Amino acid sequence: MRTALIAVLWLLTASVQAQSVEELQRLLKERDAKIRELSEAREKKPEPEDDELNRALERTLVQQGALVLPARSHELEPQFAYAHWDRDRGPFRSEWDAALAFRAGVGWQSQVQLRVPYVHVATATGSATGLGDISFSALTQLAREDGRRPSLFAALGWLARTGDDGSSGAVPTGGGFNVPQAALTAVKRDDPLVYFGGISYAAPRPRNISGVRVEPGRTWGVRGGAVLAATPETSVNAGLNLGFVSASRVDGGRVSDSDTVLGTLQLGFGTVLSRRLMLNVSGEFRVSGALPNFRLVLGIPIRF
Repeated sequence: MRTALIAVLWLLTASVQAQSVEELQRLLKERDAKIRELSEAREKKPEPEDDELNRALERTLVQQGALVLPARSHELEPQFAYAHWDRDRGPFRSEWDAALAFRAGVGWQSQVQLRVPYVHVATATGSATGLGDISFSALTQLAREDGRRPSLFAALGWLARTGDDGSSGAVPTGGGFNVPQAALTAVKRDDPLVYFGGISYAAPRPRNISGVRVEPGRTWGVRGGAVLAATPETSVNAGLNLGFVSASRVDGGRVSDSDTVLGTLQLGFGTVLSRRLMLNVSGEFRVSGALPNFRLVLGIPIRF
């Protein structure tokens, strides 16, 4: 009897142990499956910082020179523009532009940009189509926003005299001068708004044209504006740009009435079409100076 009781107890213990082992194995399998599920979900989900940088607000700031691309990020932006002059405002009538802009984040909170335009210019006496003035610029972040202190960005650029300057009597497709440029921009966030403002300086290099030394006036620029995040995928922006141009000189002599103030009002809209694709539509409207009455721009930045 005692032997039988011991045998029964041993069988019960073995059964419980077997069930415990099976239960433990089942729990381990469920745990491993849950870990795999969480790991896969984490891989598919973008990092918060990366997701934020793809919002319409941040991508619009990149277009404004008020934010740099992350390191090893790139943007290729086809741009199309149309500008119009009234007949009583000089010989120019219209200008069509097709341009390709390339931006690259190079690390150290910096990016570079190259823009190549192809233009068609119509005047009262004729028209011309050809390469415009190619520009190159580098942008870097000097300081991050901290409390009341805004973010600060500095840019250096070069506008190359690659378009036809019209000195031979043809309709010009470029400005006719190499222009070194510099700019400083401050950015302050107050969600859902971002304010930006800055100063710039452009100093066209003098050159000889038909034996005459021409020195265009230098320009100090001031700009200010804001970008509103209407939704994470959509932003609107508005800004005012002013340029104070000093008098030009020909063979050392000052050209009368050549100093002027250039002013434009800028309005824009941007929407993210996909993680890599954005649509930008903007308009620049003349406030003062020898500028087009308006200029409309369509851009499609493609990030990769």
